[in-house]
Amino acid sequence: MVFYRFWDILIIVSTTLAAIKIPIQLGSGYSRWADLVFIDWAIMLIFILDVPINFFRPLSTGGRSIPTKRERAVHYLKGWFIIDFLAAFPFQLLFGSPFFQLARLIKLARVAKLMHHRRRRPFQHSTLFRLSTFFFWLGLVTHWLSCGWLELSAAAGVPEASRTYLRALYWCVTTLTTVGYGDIIPLTNAQTIYTMFVMVLGVGMYGYVIGNVANLLANIDMARAHYLSNMERLSTFLKYRHIPVALQKQIYDYYAYLWEHRMGYDESTVLSQLPAALQSEVSIVLKQDYIEKIPFLKGAYQELIRDMAFELRPVVFTPGTYVFRAGDIGRHLYFINHGQVEVIAADGKTIYNTLKEGDFFGEIALLSSRPRTASVRTLDYCDMYTIDRDTFEKVLGHYPEFAKHVREIAKTRLEKE
Repeated sequence: MVFYRFWDILIIVSTTLAAIKIPIQLGSGYSRWADLVFIDWAIMLIFILDVPINFFRPLSTGGRSIPTKRERAVHYLKGWFIIDFLAAFPFQLLFGSPFFQLARLIKLARVAKLMHHRRRRPFQHSTLFRLSTFFFWLGLVTHWLSCGWLELSAAAGVPEASRTYLRALYWCVTTLTTVGYGDIIPLTNAQTIYTMFVMVLGVGMYGYVIGNVANLLANIDMARAHYLSNMERLSTFLKYRHIPVALQKQIYDYYAYLWEHRMGYDESTVLSQLPAALQSEVSIVLKQDYIEKIPFLKGAYQELIRDMAFELRPVVFTPGTYVFRAGDIGRHLYFINHGQVEVIAADGKTIYNTLKEGDFFGEIALLSSRPRTASVRTLDYCDMYTIDRDTFEKVLGHYPEFAKHVREIAKTRLEKE
């Protein structure tokens, strides 16, 4: 639901704000952050409201949906309730110490869960999301280490003018990245131990960052990488076989169109990898509207529409291509998904009509194998769905009553023509 998506985003923002504000607020010399009490109250209110919202939130576990409110409440009590409750509980109001605000940071476990759940769901540019998630956590860790250095600098007696967050962040970044210019050095044993800890952490993080970022950037667009690899093989083949330059250009333009409109993937290939039930459902969503436009299929059984949608096949025609010519024996019906075609008389000059997205043509071919009375030529790239007469008859064979109805309509229509 849209509300729960919005609420998850609000929880992530609120928890992030708490993770930034609380550590720096607790540091020496940064009491002015404590003046922003309205932020603390807003965060606490959101965390409190999050508990009852999660009690009755629709969810599923192990592929099984949890339908009743009681089951959802019990499931929440056994799971994330303790973390959400501790993050929302007003410890500071009861005990007075501001350090109890750190309890709110356990809500970061919930943020990690939400991000992990999102990463498991495939979507376009998922690699960018992984990269953003990595830098999100890296930024928080860097911020916390900077706050720790600020606190140690205050304990070491560093003047307040030199004890700024920006300088602490600068020290943390240079140490984590193993640059270490040496212009900011530890003055006490505590700072020295802290610096060694950050150095060790930086060595491991440096290798992790370089390896993962390089891998993420290399695979930031798998579809484009797949497309460019295929185009390289195609180019090698065309040059090896000495295909004419003009024909090569047409082939390249065709694949460029497939990339721009289909991300380089063929619809039939993608659907063929789904289970039969899902193939049928997706076919209905994609093609039902086209089938219901055919006059002699109006009022057809829903099962017939489903079977017909399953049998429609996608085809692509390049600009200026004849889909068929006058005099050809008709065997296919076409639905225009994208693009335009013109219907041309047998003389090759007179244009009867221009058909666009959502139109269909060639339906007489499904009723009888008669010669085409006109030609159809594409005006631009055309995405279409098509079905042949044999397949149409095979589908109708499962619905004898409606097949009889269609043949009566066909007979009447052909007699009129």
